[in-house]
Amino acid sequence: MAPELISPLDKTVNRTAQDWYREGLSLGREGRHDEALEAFSLALEADPSFVPALVARGFALGKLGKYEEEILCCDKALEIDPECIDAWNAKAFALGRLRRFEEKAECCEHALAIDPENAVAWNNWGVALGMLGRYDEEVRCCERALSLRPRYLSAWVNKGYALGKLNRYDEEIACYDRAIKIYPYYFAALLNKGISLAHQKRHGEAIELFDRALAIEPDHPRTLYYKGFSLSCISRHEQATQCLRRSVTLDPTNAEAWVVLSNSCFMLGKLDESARAFDQAYYIDAREVRYGVVKAMSLLKSGRFDDAVRSFSEVFGILLR
Repeated sequence: MAPELISPLDKTVNRTAQDWYREGLSLGREGRHDEALEAFSLALEADPSFVPALVARGFALGKLGKYEEEILCCDKALEIDPECIDAWNAKAFALGRLRRFEEKAECCEHALAIDPENAVAWNNWGVALGMLGRYDEEVRCCERALSLRPRYLSAWVNKGYALGKLNRYDEEIACYDRAIKIYPYYFAALLNKGISLAHQKRHGEAIELFDRALAIEPDHPRTLYYKGFSLSCISRHEQATQCLRRSVTLDPTNAEAWVVLSNSCFMLGKLDESARAFDQAYYIDAREVRYGVVKAMSLLKSGRFDDAVRSFSEVFGILLR
């Protein structure tokens, strides 16, 4: 008679904190983050001071979009072990997802003070600096990360992004090509290379990259938008509208996608749909302007002047769209 199978999260089985922790890691690798979160919670019931489980629980929360809770887990880990590099790096990532880039940069500085050879911290720091508009420094941070881990895919893509912001397009493309050579199915490199080519008006090449990216993630709204944008730019409006309709269905908040959809519908003589798309874009823009002004004023009142300036700049960008 075959032995009865035991559920990975069967609480009747006597397991140690290490056992639950390993189970959580296994579930996380399979993308089962809800179950991984439960396993890490059980590990912490067995040993509340088990730092790796605290960090891993935070990571699982982050995968579920609960970044504030991820930060709390990392802070608990750092109370127990202030030199836990993984906790500093995970907290930095979560802060970045919340667009708290100055705090993210500070976390990376803490991590690098503990371990100056930590490639993840260098890469994270570069991203934070880039989001603060300091692209030259982002390039240097990514180069430092790559000197430590030459096959670090994320660092190649982040370096490429920063170079693009500096209008060094050939070097940008070379970075994405390096990442794609290491792993031909690396989605971020395919998408970013396509976007760079589109910005250089090399739309035929860009569309090929977007198709490769969509073969990996068929319902990625941003990729669908950029493919629609490139198709629209070369007057393939029927195909453009197909991509853009899918994009705005998946992400109705992208005002730029509505604008391009409006333009392509207009060029096809679909005037009613064009007007509806334009109205949707205008509604989103007006809402984003109101939100941006309120956010900027709040930041000013709290003394965060650099963040306030960035928020006002975003508002002006929307008004000029």
